[in-house]
Amino acid sequence: MTSLKSVEFYARRALESAAKSNQFERWRGDLKAAASLPAGEVVQCCRWVGDDFVAERSAVPEHVGDVLPEVADFVCLLARHGKETSLPDVAIEYSKLLDQYYGIRHALVVTAIPLDDESLRHVARRLQELTGTEHVLDVRVDPSILGGLIIRIGDRVIDRSVRARLSTLRQHVLQDDTSAQC
Repeated sequence: MTSLKSVEFYARRALESAAKSNQFERWRGDLKAAASLPAGEVVQCCRWVGDDFVAERSAVPEHVGDVLPEVADFVCLLARHGKETSLPDVAIEYSKLLDQYYGIRHALVVTAIPLDDESLRHVARRLQELTGTEHVLDVRVDPSILGGLIIRIGDRVIDRSVRARLSTLRQHVLQDDTSAQC
């Protein structure tokens, strides 16, 4: 199983477990708290009971804090399979899946420089106007796009970067140059 597939698999398992007790938001917070631990400390919160690696109830509050026992056992399940280092990614993916469950969509916004709050609000408003849906913006900075922005919503990409515009301009210039030679 690839790392990304593994993260998705465990995040879905966590969501299924949260659904059993209708504790979706509690799981989100508890996974985030557990994900803030160094991987070595995660293992210290677990012990073997027969063939299972489960949470050591007395160690969990000391290392993680007040988390649901099911979350602590889930974290130990990851450790049992050697996936404790992927816990931060699982917590992020769980949060995205939960947002999706609630009908909230995510949009990745890539800019050359960090955007201020007003610019982010403007991007969010424009996205809502274009799609009719509210989005949570996941913002990344990538100086290689030179300027402008790239927005990815699922498999849809809106590329308004300077790099893309320069590439398009280059293609047009090369096409015109080829046409002139004929």
